[in-house]
Amino acid sequence: MKSKTAATCGVTLALLCSGASARSSVTIFGVMDLSVMHSKGGNASARTISSSGLGASQFGFRGTEDLGGGLSAGFWLESGLNPDTGSGQLTNTNNQPNGFTGGGSLTFNRRSYVSLSGAFGQLRMGRDFVPTHYNIFEFDPFNANGVARAAAFTFSTVGTGNLPTTVVASNSISYWLPPDLGGLYGMAMLARGENASNTGNASDGNMVSGRLGWRSGPFDVAGALGRTHYTSTATLGDYTHGNLGASWEAGFVRFFALYNLAKVQILGGDVRKHTSEIGAHIPLGQVGRLRLSYARLNDRSSSVLRNANGSQRSSNDARLWGIGYVHNLSKRTALYGTYARIANQGQATYLVSGGVAPSPGRQSSGLELGMRHAF
Repeated sequence: MKSKTAATCGVTLALLCSGASARSSVTIFGVMDLSVMHSKGGNASARTISSSGLGASQFGFRGTEDLGGGLSAGFWLESGLNPDTGSGQLTNTNNQPNGFTGGGSLTFNRRSYVSLSGAFGQLRMGRDFVPTHYNIFEFDPFNANGVARAAAFTFSTVGTGNLPTTVVASNSISYWLPPDLGGLYGMAMLARGENASNTGNASDGNMVSGRLGWRSGPFDVAGALGRTHYTSTATLGDYTHGNLGASWEAGFVRFFALYNLAKVQILGGDVRKHTSEIGAHIPLGQVGRLRLSYARLNDRSSSVLRNANGSQRSSNDARLWGIGYVHNLSKRTALYGTYARIANQGQATYLVSGGVAPSPGRQSSGLELGMRHAF
């Protein structure tokens, strides 16, 4: 028994020593974000405990290993959480509507990749945010979270829901430019639906996307474009998403601007949505920050596409107003409050994130008061 114990200790020590000599590290991280939310859609309302009003609730692991010669290997595993119910979130295995799985269980749906970095930049392989979403997160004043996020418009495609590659793509390979290019940054990504070549939808879920930006002093500007192939049906087709964002740190305020174009080529015509957004972060004292946003969605779909009542789909426009306050109790903990209202036009039914679905053409609004803690 003693010899086995000694052998076990020896193996453990050897592993620890080898890990130290390789200069590797592993970090456990996460965010817990919960709020009390009151939402209203038309004549209906609801009071709920909601998640991710300020930062996306998540749990993950990341690590790096110094390989020498300027090379390093790494990994990233990041799971989205629903802390109000203690459940996990859906992931998608093939970038297609039939690939959603894992609802309620712990999945690394946000990011799951291995990487190799060096003077050449970085290569990643696995599941990662798509380039257009990195632009949204950077230039949406509400960071694509909470009731005031313009993603209520941006992520919507044919209806008010998301297509599989609006945020994250599975089975992807991406290349990231090195960080020492005088402010120039960018990435390119390829993703596969992994269908057999002898099937009718062999190319479905295949995506190509890229992002290029420049950051210097108080200015930051970046554009991104991506296209995912889908066989055309009455509710699905080739999906193209492009956006252009910018921010300016003016000292007393940080300004944001973001423009998005989303197009889906369904049978009978194209669904096209143009979203323009402006916003600001205004410091209030040493620990407070006021967040403001205004976004408008113009539906420019083909004139042949009609609503259920016979009106043109292109009349389904919408406007969003958002205001929020963040009070930092520490570097990791913050209290916040956010209010947002969407004014739908035509037969549009857009709703604030987590809110009650309104009747066509009616308003949607939401108020959330919450706390975010990062670790």
